[in-house]
Amino acid sequence: MDSILSVIRPLGLVRRAETLKALATEIVALGGVPASLEDLLGLPGVGLYAASATRAVAFERRQATVDGVTARVYRRYFGLDDALPASADRDLWSVVDRATPRTGVREWNWSVLDLAATVCLPGRPRCEICPLASDCRWSVDMHAAG
Repeated sequence: MDSILSVIRPLGLVRRAETLKALATEIVALGGVPASLEDLLGLPGVGLYAASATRAVAFERRQATVDGVTARVYRRYFGLDDALPASADRDLWSVVDRATPRTGVREWNWSVLDLAATVCLPGRPRCEICPLASDCRWSVDMHAAG
């Protein structure tokens, strides 16, 4: 446990040390990281986003993946309500599932993250440089109102 703490202390994750140890122990017992969503969700400390991202990125499986950052892009683009946290918003996950391509899922998810980090910013998005602006409900509504 001390070796785990020494690595994660600088990251501010001290409270997660026991969960990380339990997760590692379970993965070793299984003989590797499981690929199914259900099995990933059964791992200690793994929620819907981590399980989905693991399937999409590590296993290159088609899997809707949404977190608080990418939710901003999807909600703006599709004109969805933001009343619920991304993890609990079933409508959001359903829309993202339909939008997620069959191939290139890893690149798709990274692209949405990049767009959120550089263009579709909180507060004032940079719609003038967004490649999706012409079809984005947020951008279209903003230009119609202004």
